[in-house]
Amino acid sequence: MNFEQQLDQLKADHLFRERMTRTSQAGRYVAIDGRQMLNFNSNDYLGLANHPAVILAAQDAASKFGFGATGSPLMSGYTSIHQELEFAMAQFLGYPRVVLFSAGYLANLGVAQALLKRKDWFIQDRLNHASLIDAAQITGAELKRYPHLNNDKAEALLSEDIKKFKLWVTEGVFSMDGDSHDLFSAALSAHTYNALLWVDDCHGVGVLGERGRGVLDTMVLSDTEVPILSGTFGKAFGTAGAYVAASDTLVETIIQKARTYKYNTALPVPVVAATLKALEIIQQEPWRREKILELIYQFQQGCEQYGLADQAHFNESPIQPIMLKTEQAALEKSAYLKECGIIASAIRPPTVPKNQCRLRITLNANLEAEDIDALIQCLIGNY
Repeated sequence: MNFEQQLDQLKADHLFRERMTRTSQAGRYVAIDGRQMLNFNSNDYLGLANHPAVILAAQDAASKFGFGATGSPLMSGYTSIHQELEFAMAQFLGYPRVVLFSAGYLANLGVAQALLKRKDWFIQDRLNHASLIDAAQITGAELKRYPHLNNDKAEALLSEDIKKFKLWVTEGVFSMDGDSHDLFSAALSAHTYNALLWVDDCHGVGVLGERGRGVLDTMVLSDTEVPILSGTFGKAFGTAGAYVAASDTLVETIIQKARTYKYNTALPVPVVAATLKALEIIQQEPWRREKILELIYQFQQGCEQYGLADQAHFNESPIQPIMLKTEQAALEKSAYLKECGIIASAIRPPTVPKNQCRLRITLNANLEAEDIDALIQCLIGNY
């Protein structure tokens, strides 16, 4: 196998990725390759990654506990701070119990591996995150995919072979499109056909809903309708790691059977303490969510006013894609914005389907109204 030829082909197809070196905090502005640029490229939706109280919580925990967890959660890695965050997240989300993972990817692999066995059915939206697709492969379960957000097609799968155990997972807010499944209909379908419904709401929890509990908050659903809820702390919380919320029985099953939990070092204690502080801020400062809603409205109004509505993919989340179809078009627009002093990534296959390349514009509470105006003007080439 000639790896050099493979890399050359990626470049020829405009699919080669290059890392950008950041030399500053990732706030309203970010320093990339020595240049200060407006940051429309961050998942730090609430602006908590650089919050002084979050940083101080991490520093205090490092002084008391050290940094590394020193082992897996089932050995020496589970501390009273880990336990406190699990209790606090369970209360916040309205679930009986929560278990922490070191990363969202590991959480998704672990849940699937713990709950599925060979020949079970793993039902998924076609645009689910790569970690969920990979999770199906490691379990040996049969992966059944339906067209994006199509509940009728999903229900048709559920109705087949009623003797099969079926785990159905959808993202809460889809990471590249910013849209959501009708979870009320999904919950009804899952109940009708005795499937276990799992929502991975990495981009919703903390941001959406009056209380910041994510898509379940916006759709007035609970653990009764959605038995498993997962997400990461690397987005709205501004920290790192992940969680799975479920019943006591399901969480204990995951703890006992998930290899990515049992055989992986626990989250560093300072990260856990920082996340606890971030959770406190999320609950005490709803203005951060309210500001994002204002920025979303302004962005969408600007797109309407300046003829970008046909390219935009409007939704109610901080993820506001600008569709550009081809790989080359997405790269050229991203490069142009960079010349304008704005950072926004070009998204290409395999992250998105062929001919659905885009700029992934992400809005966050660090940004101001004038930043949205500047972005719109640069998107229409008025620079």
